[in-house]
Amino acid sequence: MNDAITVNEIAEKNYQWVEEMGWHNKTVLEALALVASEVGEAINECRHEQPTAEFGEELADVILRVLDIAHWQGIDMEKEILLKMAKNKQRGSRGRAK
Repeated sequence: MNDAITVNEIAEKNYQWVEEMGWHNKTVLEALALVASEVGEAINECRHEQPTAEFGEELADVILRVLDIAHWQGIDMEKEILLKMAKNKQRGSRGRAK
């Protein structure tokens, strides 16, 4: 499949949709609280032995909320993700069991 879309393109597309819906009427702190509420919804989908079929959708909601904030604040999430992955790799396990 060659129709790959980048993280930043997803962020832009989602941001524009949220803008069209008129939902950019909150502070960064309020937007982060909405991320936390989406995490709570994902947790609810994991209350049993196995996550429910809706678990992936809830994780997507978490990511989309985070990408919306990042785009709004001018943060290049592709760059930040790659930098964080490199930093984590450099840190290694730091005493954590492997």
